[in-house]
Amino acid sequence: MVRRAVRQAVVSLSGLVLPALAAGCNPRTESLDTATQQGSSITRLFVATLIIGALVFLLVGGLLLNAVIRNRAQPGDSEPEQNEGNRRIEIVWTATPFLVLTVLFIFTVRTMWDVDDPPPRGTGLTIEVVGHQWWWEYRYEDGQVVTANELYLPTGTPVRLELHTADVVHSYWVPRFGWKLDVVPDKTNVLTVQIDEPGTFDGACTEFCGTQHAWMRTTVIAASPAQFDSWLQAQVQPAAAPPDEQALHGRDLFLTNTCVNCHSIAGTTANGKVGPDLTHLGSRATIGAGVRANTPDNLAAWIGDAQAIKPGVLMPSYDFSSEELLALARYLAGLK
Repeated sequence: MVRRAVRQAVVSLSGLVLPALAAGCNPRTESLDTATQQGSSITRLFVATLIIGALVFLLVGGLLLNAVIRNRAQPGDSEPEQNEGNRRIEIVWTATPFLVLTVLFIFTVRTMWDVDDPPPRGTGLTIEVVGHQWWWEYRYEDGQVVTANELYLPTGTPVRLELHTADVVHSYWVPRFGWKLDVVPDKTNVLTVQIDEPGTFDGACTEFCGTQHAWMRTTVIAASPAQFDSWLQAQVQPAAAPPDEQALHGRDLFLTNTCVNCHSIAGTTANGKVGPDLTHLGSRATIGAGVRANTPDNLAAWIGDAQAIKPGVLMPSYDFSSEELLALARYLAGLK
Protein backbone atom coordinates (compact mmCIF):
# COMPACT_ATOMS: atom_id res chain seq x y z
CA MET A 1 0.00 0.00 0.00
CA VAL A 2 2.81 2.39 0.92
CA ARG A 3 4.66 1.64 -2.30
CA ARG A 4 1.52 2.24 -4.37
CA ALA A 5 0.85 5.53 -2.58
CA VAL A 6 4.41 6.70 -3.22
CA ARG A 7 4.12 5.75 -6.89
CA GLN A 8 0.86 7.66 -7.24
CA ALA A 9 2.39 10.71 -5.56
CA VAL A 10 5.36 10.65 -7.94
CA VAL A 11 3.06 10.37 -10.96
CA SER A 12 0.92 13.25 -9.73
CA LEU A 13 3.96 15.43 -9.06
CA SER A 14 5.37 14.63 -12.50
CA GLY A 15 2.09 15.70 -14.05
CA LEU A 16 2.50 19.10 -12.44
CA VAL A 17 6.26 19.64 -12.71
CA LEU A 18 7.08 18.25 -16.16
CA PRO A 19 4.63 20.46 -18.10
CA ALA A 20 5.96 23.47 -16.20
CA LEU A 21 9.53 22.53 -17.10
CA ALA A 22 8.54 21.95 -20.72
CA ALA A 23 6.86 25.34 -20.84
CA GLY A 24 10.03 26.90 -19.48
CA CYS A 25 11.97 25.43 -22.40
CA ASN A 26 9.86 27.31 -24.95
CA PRO A 27 12.25 29.73 -26.73
CA ARG A 28 9.36 32.14 -27.36
CA THR A 29 9.39 33.10 -23.68
CA GLU A 30 13.16 33.20 -23.10
CA SER A 31 13.70 36.08 -20.67
CA LEU A 32 17.51 35.92 -20.79
CA ASP A 33 17.64 36.14 -24.59
CA THR A 34 16.69 39.80 -24.50
CA ALA A 35 16.07 41.93 -27.57
CA THR A 36 16.37 45.35 -25.91
CA GLN A 37 19.33 47.33 -24.63
CA GLN A 38 17.61 47.67 -21.26
CA GLY A 39 17.00 43.93 -21.06
CA SER A 40 20.67 43.29 -21.84
CA SER A 41 21.62 45.44 -18.83
CA ILE A 42 19.34 43.36 -16.60
CA THR A 43 20.78 40.12 -17.99
CA ARG A 44 24.34 41.29 -17.32
CA LEU A 45 23.39 42.13 -13.72
CA PHE A 46 21.78 38.71 -13.29
CA VAL A 47 24.82 36.89 -14.70
CA ALA A 48 27.23 38.95 -12.56
CA THR A 49 25.16 38.23 -9.42
CA LEU A 50 25.00 34.54 -10.32
CA ILE A 51 28.79 34.32 -10.82
CA ILE A 52 29.56 36.20 -7.58
CA GLY A 53 27.09 34.01 -5.68
CA ALA A 54 28.63 30.87 -7.16
CA LEU A 55 32.15 32.00 -6.18
CA VAL A 56 31.02 32.76 -2.62
CA PHE A 57 29.33 29.36 -2.43
CA LEU A 58 32.46 27.57 -3.68
CA LEU A 59 34.71 29.52 -1.30
CA VAL A 60 32.59 28.90 1.79
CA GLY A 61 31.91 25.30 0.82
CA GLY A 62 35.60 24.68 0.14
CA LEU A 63 36.70 26.17 3.46
CA LEU A 64 34.06 24.17 5.31
CA LEU A 65 35.02 20.95 3.55
CA ASN A 66 38.72 21.59 4.23
CA ALA A 67 38.01 22.18 7.93
CA VAL A 68 35.94 19.00 8.18
CA ILE A 69 38.58 16.83 6.47
CA ARG A 70 41.68 18.26 8.18
CA ASN A 71 40.25 18.44 11.67
CA ARG A 72 38.14 15.31 11.88
CA ALA A 73 38.61 13.39 15.08
CA GLN A 74 40.71 10.23 15.21
CA PRO A 75 40.26 7.34 17.66
CA GLY A 76 41.87 8.21 21.00
CA ASP A 77 42.07 11.97 20.32
CA SER A 78 41.51 14.23 23.31
CA GLU A 79 39.37 17.37 23.34
CA PRO A 80 41.04 19.86 20.95
CA GLU A 81 42.41 23.14 22.19
CA GLN A 82 39.79 25.91 22.18
CA ASN A 83 40.77 29.30 20.74
CA GLU A 84 38.87 32.49 21.44
CA GLY A 85 38.99 35.47 19.09
CA ASN A 86 40.97 35.99 15.87
CA ARG A 87 41.05 39.59 14.77
CA ARG A 88 42.41 38.85 11.31
CA ILE A 89 39.65 36.33 10.51
CA GLU A 90 36.97 38.60 11.96
CA ILE A 91 38.14 41.49 9.75
CA VAL A 92 38.18 39.25 6.66
CA TRP A 93 34.71 37.77 7.19
CA THR A 94 33.30 41.27 7.86
CA ALA A 95 35.09 43.14 5.07
CA THR A 96 34.56 40.51 2.34
CA PRO A 97 30.72 40.47 2.45
CA PHE A 98 30.76 44.27 2.68
CA LEU A 99 32.88 44.55 -0.48
CA VAL A 100 30.76 41.96 -2.32
CA LEU A 101 27.53 43.75 -1.43
CA THR A 102 29.06 47.12 -2.40
CA VAL A 103 30.00 45.81 -5.84
CA LEU A 104 26.51 44.34 -6.33
CA PHE A 105 24.96 47.60 -5.15
CA ILE A 106 26.96 49.60 -7.72
CA PHE A 107 26.02 47.16 -10.51
CA THR A 108 22.36 47.35 -9.48
CA VAL A 109 22.25 51.15 -9.42
CA ARG A 110 23.89 51.36 -12.84
CA THR A 111 21.33 48.88 -14.21
CA MET A 112 18.48 50.90 -12.69
CA TRP A 113 19.82 54.02 -14.41
CA ASP A 114 19.92 52.17 -17.75
CA VAL A 115 16.38 50.78 -17.35
CA ASP A 116 14.55 53.57 -15.53
CA ASP A 117 15.83 56.54 -17.52
CA PRO A 118 13.07 57.15 -20.09
CA PRO A 119 13.65 59.73 -22.81
CA PRO A 120 11.58 62.90 -22.38
CA ARG A 121 8.34 63.24 -24.31
CA GLY A 122 9.06 64.40 -27.84
CA THR A 123 12.30 62.39 -28.00
CA GLY A 124 12.13 59.16 -29.96
CA LEU A 125 8.66 57.60 -30.13
CA THR A 126 5.92 57.75 -27.47
CA ILE A 127 3.13 55.15 -27.47
CA GLU A 128 0.25 55.02 -25.05
CA VAL A 129 -0.52 51.47 -23.88
CA VAL A 130 -3.94 50.91 -22.30
CA GLY A 131 -4.87 47.66 -20.56
CA HIS A 132 -8.49 46.53 -20.87
CA GLN A 133 -10.28 43.38 -19.76
CA TRP A 134 -8.96 41.50 -21.74
CA TRP A 135 -6.97 43.14 -24.53
CA TRP A 136 -4.27 45.76 -25.12
CA GLU A 137 -4.79 49.06 -26.87
CA TYR A 138 -1.93 51.01 -28.53
CA ARG A 139 -2.21 54.71 -29.40
CA TYR A 140 0.47 56.25 -31.63
CA GLU A 141 1.16 59.84 -32.57
CA ASP A 142 -1.11 61.33 -29.89
CA GLY A 143 -4.04 59.14 -30.92
CA GLN A 144 -3.80 59.54 -34.70
CA VAL A 145 -3.20 55.80 -35.01
CA VAL A 146 -4.99 53.37 -32.71
CA THR A 147 -4.60 49.60 -32.88
CA ALA A 148 -5.07 46.57 -30.65
CA ASN A 149 -2.93 43.68 -29.41
CA GLU A 150 -0.13 44.16 -31.97
CA LEU A 151 2.62 46.65 -31.12
CA TYR A 152 4.82 47.80 -34.02
CA LEU A 153 8.17 49.36 -33.10
CA PRO A 154 11.07 50.73 -35.14
CA THR A 155 14.52 49.27 -34.52
CA GLY A 156 17.32 51.49 -33.27
CA THR A 157 14.91 54.04 -31.80
CA PRO A 158 14.20 54.71 -28.10
CA VAL A 159 10.50 54.09 -27.45
CA ARG A 160 8.60 55.44 -24.46
CA LEU A 161 5.64 53.19 -23.56
CA GLU A 162 3.23 54.99 -21.24
CA LEU A 163 1.20 52.31 -19.47
CA HIS A 164 -2.15 52.81 -17.80
CA THR A 165 -5.39 50.86 -17.41
CA ALA A 166 -9.03 51.44 -18.24
CA ASP A 167 -10.27 49.13 -15.47
CA VAL A 168 -8.30 46.89 -13.08
CA VAL A 169 -4.63 46.20 -12.37
CA HIS A 170 -2.75 44.52 -15.22
CA SER A 171 0.93 43.79 -15.76
CA TYR A 172 2.66 44.25 -19.12
CA TRP A 173 5.22 41.57 -19.89
CA VAL A 174 7.11 40.87 -23.08
CA PRO A 175 9.77 38.34 -21.97
CA ARG A 176 12.34 39.48 -24.51
CA PHE A 177 12.07 43.06 -23.27
CA GLY A 178 13.81 41.72 -20.15
CA TRP A 179 11.40 42.90 -17.47
CA LYS A 180 7.74 43.66 -16.83
CA LEU A 181 5.83 46.62 -15.45
CA ASP A 182 2.53 46.85 -13.59
CA VAL A 183 -0.37 48.77 -15.11
CA VAL A 184 -2.18 50.47 -12.24
CA PRO A 185 -5.45 52.47 -12.15
CA ASP A 186 -5.05 56.26 -11.94
CA LYS A 187 -1.30 56.03 -12.57
CA THR A 188 0.93 56.09 -15.65
CA ASN A 189 4.04 53.92 -15.53
CA VAL A 190 6.72 54.39 -18.18
CA LEU A 191 8.59 51.52 -19.79
CA THR A 192 11.45 52.45 -22.12
CA VAL A 193 12.75 50.05 -24.75
CA GLN A 194 15.14 50.16 -27.65
CA ILE A 195 15.24 47.15 -29.95
CA ASP A 196 18.21 46.92 -32.28
CA GLU A 197 17.28 43.88 -34.38
CA PRO A 198 14.02 43.10 -36.25
CA GLY A 199 11.87 40.32 -34.84
CA THR A 200 8.50 39.24 -33.49
CA PHE A 201 8.02 38.72 -29.75
CA ASP A 202 5.13 37.40 -27.67
CA GLY A 203 3.77 39.10 -24.56
CA ALA A 204 0.97 38.76 -22.03
CA CYS A 205 -0.63 40.14 -18.89
CA THR A 206 0.97 38.68 -15.78
CA GLU A 207 -1.34 40.10 -13.11
CA PHE A 208 -4.58 38.15 -12.66
CA CYS A 209 -7.30 40.46 -13.96
CA GLY A 210 -10.39 38.32 -14.30
CA THR A 211 -11.92 35.38 -16.15
CA GLN A 212 -9.96 35.70 -19.41
CA HIS A 213 -6.64 36.82 -17.95
CA ALA A 214 -4.92 33.93 -19.77
CA TRP A 215 -6.16 35.28 -23.11
CA MET A 216 -4.83 38.80 -22.72
CA ARG A 217 -1.98 38.30 -25.16
CA THR A 218 0.01 40.72 -27.29
CA THR A 219 2.55 40.57 -30.09
CA VAL A 220 5.45 42.97 -30.63
CA ILE A 221 6.77 43.39 -34.18
CA ALA A 222 10.11 45.18 -34.47
CA ALA A 223 10.80 46.43 -38.00
CA SER A 224 13.35 48.67 -39.67
CA PRO A 225 12.60 52.42 -39.47
CA ALA A 226 11.61 52.46 -43.15
CA GLN A 227 9.23 49.52 -42.73
CA PHE A 228 7.78 51.05 -39.56
CA ASP A 229 7.18 54.40 -41.29
CA SER A 230 5.44 52.59 -44.13
CA TRP A 231 3.22 50.71 -41.67
CA LEU A 232 2.43 53.89 -39.74
CA GLN A 233 1.44 55.75 -42.91
CA ALA A 234 -0.86 52.89 -43.87
CA GLN A 235 -2.48 52.99 -40.41
CA VAL A 236 -3.22 56.71 -40.74
CA GLN A 237 -5.35 56.05 -43.82
CA PRO A 238 -9.13 55.58 -43.43
CA ALA A 239 -10.71 52.16 -43.78
CA ALA A 240 -10.62 50.49 -47.18
CA ALA A 241 -13.79 50.63 -49.25
CA PRO A 242 -15.77 47.37 -49.54
CA PRO A 243 -14.42 45.48 -52.59
CA ASP A 244 -17.70 43.76 -53.59
CA GLU A 245 -21.43 43.54 -52.91
CA GLN A 246 -21.05 41.06 -50.05
CA ALA A 247 -18.57 43.31 -48.21
CA LEU A 248 -20.81 46.33 -48.91
CA HIS A 249 -23.70 44.46 -47.32
CA GLY A 250 -21.46 43.67 -44.35
CA ARG A 251 -20.56 47.34 -43.92
CA ASP A 252 -24.24 48.33 -43.93
CA LEU A 253 -24.97 45.68 -41.30
CA PHE A 254 -22.10 46.92 -39.15
CA LEU A 255 -23.13 50.57 -39.34
CA THR A 256 -26.82 49.93 -38.66
CA ASN A 257 -26.33 47.71 -35.60
CA THR A 258 -24.96 48.27 -32.11
CA CYS A 259 -21.41 47.49 -33.34
CA VAL A 260 -20.91 51.26 -33.72
CA ASN A 261 -21.52 51.83 -30.01
CA CYS A 262 -18.29 50.04 -29.10
CA HIS A 263 -15.99 50.11 -32.14
CA SER A 264 -14.42 52.76 -34.37
CA ILE A 265 -13.70 52.51 -38.08
CA ALA A 266 -12.02 55.62 -39.49
CA GLY A 267 -13.84 57.07 -42.48
CA THR A 268 -17.25 55.80 -41.30
CA THR A 269 -19.82 56.88 -38.74
CA ALA A 270 -18.59 54.24 -36.29
CA ASN A 271 -16.74 56.00 -33.46
CA GLY A 272 -17.24 53.82 -30.37
CA LYS A 273 -14.40 53.75 -27.82
CA VAL A 274 -15.30 50.72 -25.67
CA GLY A 275 -13.84 47.95 -27.84
CA PRO A 276 -10.83 47.75 -30.15
CA ASP A 277 -10.48 50.11 -33.11
CA LEU A 278 -11.27 48.06 -36.23
CA THR A 279 -10.03 50.46 -38.93
CA HIS A 280 -7.33 48.01 -40.06
CA LEU A 281 -8.56 44.82 -38.41
CA GLY A 282 -7.87 42.74 -41.53
CA SER A 283 -4.12 43.33 -41.19
CA ARG A 284 -3.91 41.78 -37.71
CA ALA A 285 -2.82 38.19 -37.18
CA THR A 286 -5.29 37.32 -34.41
CA ILE A 287 -8.63 38.32 -32.93
CA GLY A 288 -9.74 38.39 -29.30
CA ALA A 289 -6.21 39.25 -28.04
CA GLY A 290 -4.75 36.04 -29.40
CA VAL A 291 -7.62 33.64 -28.77
CA ARG A 292 -8.11 32.83 -32.49
CA ALA A 293 -6.30 33.35 -35.80
CA ASN A 294 -7.74 36.21 -37.85
CA THR A 295 -9.60 34.33 -40.60
CA PRO A 296 -13.04 35.04 -42.13
CA ASP A 297 -14.47 31.88 -40.55
CA ASN A 298 -13.15 32.80 -37.12
CA LEU A 299 -14.41 36.37 -37.53
CA ALA A 300 -17.89 35.08 -38.37
CA ALA A 301 -17.86 32.77 -35.34
CA TRP A 302 -16.63 35.58 -33.09
CA ILE A 303 -19.32 38.01 -34.24
CA GLY A 304 -22.04 35.39 -33.87
CA ASP A 305 -21.12 34.22 -30.38
CA ALA A 306 -18.00 35.72 -28.82
CA GLN A 307 -19.07 34.34 -25.42
CA ALA A 308 -18.63 30.78 -26.67
CA ILE A 309 -15.02 31.55 -27.68
CA LYS A 310 -13.99 33.85 -24.83
CA PRO A 311 -16.52 33.61 -21.94
CA GLY A 312 -16.92 36.83 -20.00
CA VAL A 313 -15.77 39.13 -22.81
CA LEU A 314 -17.78 42.36 -23.03
CA MET A 315 -18.85 41.74 -26.62
CA PRO A 316 -22.43 40.38 -26.72
CA SER A 317 -23.72 37.58 -28.92
CA TYR A 318 -25.72 38.47 -32.06
CA ASP A 319 -28.59 36.75 -33.81
CA PHE A 320 -27.33 37.26 -37.36
CA SER A 321 -28.11 34.76 -40.09
CA SER A 322 -25.28 32.74 -41.64
CA GLU A 323 -25.40 34.96 -44.73
CA GLU A 324 -25.15 38.12 -42.61
CA LEU A 325 -22.25 36.73 -40.59
CA LEU A 326 -20.35 35.92 -43.79
CA ALA A 327 -21.02 39.43 -45.11
CA LEU A 328 -19.77 41.03 -41.88
CA ALA A 329 -16.68 38.81 -41.85
CA ARG A 330 -16.00 39.65 -45.50
CA TYR A 331 -16.18 43.38 -44.76
CA LEU A 332 -14.03 43.27 -41.63
CA ALA A 333 -11.42 40.97 -43.19
CA GLY A 334 -10.99 43.54 -45.97
CA LEU A 335 -10.09 46.35 -43.56
CA LYS A 336 -6.34 46.31 -44.19
